Amino acid sequence: MITMNNQKLTKILFVIGFVLLILAQISFSFTDAINLLEPIDFIHWTILIGAVLVIPGVLRFSNGMFSKIGTPITLAGIATTIGMCAIDFVLWSYNSDQKARADLYYQLIEEPSIWMVFITVGPALFFVGLSIQSFDYLKTNIKGVLLTNIGAVVTGVGGLLLPFEYHFVMIIGYMIFAFGANILLFKRRIFHNTYFKVYDVLFIIGLLLEMIGQILLMPGNEFVYALKPIDFAHWSLLLGAVFMIPKIVNFPNKLITYIGTPLAMIGVVCFIGMCILDFMWWNMPNQEMRVELASHLSKFPSIWIPFITKGTAFFNIGILILSFNYIKKNILAVSLIILATLIIFVGGFIPHRLILVYLITAIGYALIFFKKASPNEYKTQ
Repeated sequence: MITMNNQKLTKILFVIGFVLLILAQISFSFTDAINLLEPIDFIHWTILIGAVLVIPGVLRFSNGMFSKIGTPITLAGIATTIGMCAIDFVLWSYNSDQKARADLYYQLIEEPSIWMVFITVGPALFFVGLSIQSFDYLKTNIKGVLLTNIGAVVTGVGGLLLPFEYHFVMIIGYMIFAFGANILLFKRRIFHNTYFKVYDVLFIIGLLLEMIGQILLMPGNEFVYALKPIDFAHWSLLLGAVFMIPKIVNFPNKLITYIGTPLAMIGVVCFIGMCILDFMWWNMPNQEMRVELASHLSKFPSIWIPFITKGTAFFNIGILILSFNYIKKNILAVSLIILATLIIFVGGFIPHRLILVYLITAIGYALIFFKKASPNEYKTQ
């Protein structure tokens, strides 16, 4: 059973996340009047952070039949919202060169695996999924269910059907949706989560997908750029990161988890952003355009540092720290995860070392998760 303090934290993060999402939508209405986009794209960073903060609440929103359908959809919406923000970071970087921005915009529109997934359809899944989850409360809180679903519909109408001059309709819808969702979450006094075993399996699958992605990257850039109809290598990396999210926010309720989980989640966000940038390079028709885009983005630390040079390392550090929760129960497994992390930072001489890193990490966590558990082990998480 999750402790009361953890329940309170989940609810607080849920509220803060929705407040940030609403503030970002309000800010879109004032971008012509005040400069909110320097020195970083504050609006889309606000959306990204808000989307991440609601994840624990989404996973503990309900446990009924509709949760099994809605939760994966909601998480897909959150993941694609993070991807949308990464795309908008890149478009934002071209604010001083509107022609180049327009060229990139139309280049991305032509690729359904980028534009449709991360711009037109994917982010809307957040509203669809949470609305589906809300139906678990039909018998206990019809008011919250109605508000959540009405808010989702109004948001969709304001965002997809009406011109931008009516953006206030979307804001109103967002507020109604947030109010309804928070009513439902705060109604819950105890969070019973019955999906820990599923989260364990997804976590291992995620690590194996990271390994598969690295195997696909092994032949080099020309092989990756020739992959059709999608960039299978980076889709494997992205899906691997997303599959691990439920477990990352559901490790045992201990102090070390409050250190490891934020670091791992930062890494997951950076993984998704990195994959989005690589999708863009994959979509470019020639190497000259890829080099030009890379050279341009390298001038923007708010994009280049988190998504290319430094950010993904937080993931490996985070899951290493999270493994320390089990150091007394399985020293061998934790030692394997420590070894894998050391290979990342000091094993530069090992060819394609990340394949080995994710394989060893997957073995380590499999030994932790799938050893014979005591009957009360999952009740303490």
